[in-house]
Amino acid sequence: MRRITAVLLLIGLIALPGCGEAGPVEVSREALGTVVTITAYGDDDAAVRQAVDDAFAVMAEVVAPLNAYEPESEIAAFNRQPYTLQPLPPRFVDVLDAIDRLDVADAFSPFLMSASGLYGFEGSQTIPPPDDLELALSAADGFVRADTHNGVFARLKTSDARLEPSGVLAPGLDASGAAKGLALDAARESLRASDAITAALISSGSSTVTLGTKPNGEAWRVGIEDPRDPESVIAVFTFEGEGALSTSGDYQRYFESGGIRYHHILDPATGEPARGVRSLTVAGASLTGLESDILSTALFVRGVDRAAGYASAEGVALLAVDDEGRTHIVPAPEGSGLTVAEETPAAQ
Repeated sequence: MRRITAVLLLIGLIALPGCGEAGPVEVSREALGTVVTITAYGDDDAAVRQAVDDAFAVMAEVVAPLNAYEPESEIAAFNRQPYTLQPLPPRFVDVLDAIDRLDVADAFSPFLMSASGLYGFEGSQTIPPPDDLELALSAADGFVRADTHNGVFARLKTSDARLEPSGVLAPGLDASGAAKGLALDAARESLRASDAITAALISSGSSTVTLGTKPNGEAWRVGIEDPRDPESVIAVFTFEGEGALSTSGDYQRYFESGGIRYHHILDPATGEPARGVRSLTVAGASLTGLESDILSTALFVRGVDRAAGYASAEGVALLAVDDEGRTHIVPAPEGSGLTVAEETPAAQ
């Protein structure tokens, strides 16, 4: 069975340099469970580097409360007592609100911790029994939100002897499908607030946001890898200015059994890996990193046809590779400053 490190799995996007531009400051560090690269422009290298350091610090602050696997985090504290009405971390509320705003609750759920844990993607690599999946889904559907003047609270109403916080079917909140987008948004705003920064690109591999326009006027270009050949770029998204882009794929966390690929993008309706798509990228000039992060997963789950319909209706660009390896593109609206084009294989 194939198992790949998280860092390699998350390199779904490849920043493509332009030609003849003044050298930016580029810093890559381990962050957000992968390698994050910030490419920033400004007149004073020392001030630019300080602003980049500050942006990395902001990203760490944003994701710290949302790490369900860090015992000291706010979300882990909630998950230890899921049946007690408790305040939700504000950043988690941001995720819930974005899901509602995008109208994708059917295809993106931050409550699938029980179901995901059954597969053991990082360890046991198990195909869950149907009864266990059904129970896990009952937990996912059992969270109740309560908005009060003191904040937003939630609790789990479903009760079952096997749904204990310390058990295999431990229910809980899990913002991992959206935390990177939140962090990139915060980093972009941190850079925007710095007088030293004129433009920047921030990439966590699977998600990218841009700030401003390159000093030489060239567009930002982000290449998308072939989901079955990470050395090949199958398409390039071009941003004239600001925007956000995210990719979800069945190659990021998975195992194979009986010739079937079991990956981490679960359909909230079934608790099983979504089928029909190998990778899906969504991009928009007006999207935030959080929105693109959520949408790439949700539209992956919905499948190519429904994803294309959503992208067309909402005015976002989409690139999907189906389970036969065919590429599907929905272009961004004309005049949006965003284009997507397939790469032509080099002549042999």
